[in-house]
Parts: sequence; C-alpha cells; structure tokens
Amino acid sequence: MSESLAARSGHGWLPWIAFAAISLIWGSTWLAHKWALADFTPVGLLTVRFLMAAVACFALGRIRRESFPDRAQLKPILLAGLILTGIANVATAWSLTHIPSGVGAVLQAPIPVWMALFSLRTDPLSKTGWLAAVLGLVGVALVSIPENSGSDFSVLPSLVCIFAAASWSWASLYQRKHVNSGGLLTNASLQMLQGGLLGLLMLGLGFPATTHGSFSSVSPAAWYAVAYLVVFGSCIAFAAYLYLTKVWHPARAGSFSYLNPVVAVGLGAWIGGEPLSWRVAIGLAVILLAVGVLQYATIRGARRDAKRLLDTAAGEPGN
Repeated sequence: MSESLAARSGHGWLPWIAFAAISLIWGSTWLAHKWALADFTPVGLLTVRFLMAAVACFALGRIRRESFPDRAQLKPILLAGLILTGIANVATAWSLTHIPSGVGAVLQAPIPVWMALFSLRTDPLSKTGWLAAVLGLVGVALVSIPENSGSDFSVLPSLVCIFAAASWSWASLYQRKHVNSGGLLTNASLQMLQGGLLGLLMLGLGFPATTHGSFSSVSPAAWYAVAYLVVFGSCIAFAAYLYLTKVWHPARAGSFSYLNPVVAVGLGAWIGGEPLSWRVAIGLAVILLAVGVLQYATIRGARRDAKRLLDTAAGEPGN
C-alpha cells in the first residue's frame, strides 16, 4: 500500500524532470511538425517517424536490459499504442496541414480536462483542480488564438484535432489502468511500432508518403525535423510520459498541454522574431498560475488520501 501511495503522489525530482522534458519537447514538436510536413504527408511522417523511433527505443531498452511486458498485457499495450502513436498522431498531423500550429495547440490544450472527465470514477478532481483546468484554458486561449483568427479556423480539421486530444487522453488512462509490467522504452517501442505499421498499411492502400512524389525530394530541413521528432519527440518524451501517467494524477500529468503553447510562443519569438503582446504576456502568466494551482490541488489530494488510509489502518484491530 505504501508503494502505491508513493507512486500516486509522485514524490521526488524524477517526475518533475519528466514533466519538464514533456512540456519543453512536445511544445517544440508543433514547430517540428510544420517543418516536416512541408515535404512529408501526415501518413508518410507517421510511418517514417515511428518505425525509426520503434527501432531506436527497442535498442535502448535492450541496452538497459529492460524486462518485456507480460504476455497478458500485450493486448492493452498494443491497443493503447495504436491510438497514441497511430490514430491520434496522424489525426493531429493532418489537422496541422489545414490549421496553424498555434490553433492546434489551443485545441489540444484541454487534455487535462479530458483526462479528468474520463477518470472521474477512479481519480476525481477537486474543485480547486477544476478551477485550475478552466483557468488554464483561458490562458491558452489568450496565448494561442491569433489576433485575426477568423480566416484560419476550419471546422473539420479543428474537430479532428479535438478528437485526437480526446482519444489520446482515453488511451493514456486505459494504459495506466491495464499495463503494469515491462520497461518504459520496451513498451514505448511496441506502441510506436503500432503507429509505424498503421502508416505502412495506409501507404499500401495508396496514400502518398511525400508531397513531391519521392523521398529524394525531401529537403534536409524536413529530415532534421523528423530526426528531432524521433529522438526527442518520441523516444525521450514518450517514455517520460508513460512514466508520468503512472505516478501522477491523470489531469496533473496531462497539464503539459497547457505549457505547449508557452513553448511554441517562446520559440516563435526567439527563432521567428515574433513580437510578444501584452495579451500574450498576460496569457503566459495565467497559464503558469493554472499549472501551479493544478499541481498544488493534486498534491494536496494525494496527501489527504494518504492520511485517510493511514488513519483507517491505524484504527483496524491488531494495529
């Protein structure tokens, strides 16, 4: 019981390091996706990225001598992987060919809300937590919605982007509940293989892999973006996310999506020379406040649950 409580509260620095890595890396992958999709189609990017990432993660898992998952848990691992690395990723990539990356980031920011809704029965979020979730949405809207966004809004791609966030959240919770064996990198490699195989199936059905007809026409910049997505966006961040969903409340772990637009805006100002308005500055402050409140709410809830269990155990006969 004590190990379970420690896992839920996520004590120590490792969960925070994982959270920082996910927030920074996946915040930057919105820009990397845009660069890669200049020459790759969403299906081509899905295939190349996750086949390469699956091989890399599996090799790293063997080097670390990680254990394989139990055979009984292969089905939930592969199902979650099909949704996480396959369906959700190709849906997001397709939507980014029709809407700006900033709009995509704000549409997928409610991941903590989706996860809180899907886990109401097992991990209810407190009133303070819900307040933080809504506050985060307000901040993300201030940061990410363009000044003149009317011409950039497209209904179907936006709905697909929202669907990707919801399906990602459900698969994360499904995996958290049903998978408790196997090494992080080994499990990640099996799940990424699902995304790569889905891409191969779609290529076999006639979907193009590149926008120009052949891999020889892919620019070095697009390949660099793919390499970044493979090493950082897949191997490092995905393994960190699998770990974080095990040790933190689902909504708390999903709050990385609130920080993604912050990273995207920062990169835009640094690399693209985009100005930072007062509206954006206020939005950044609101987001950071929301993340802080959500972290506090879930930590306080975990401590309260731990105290309740300890008090219950102390009152049991024989103690």
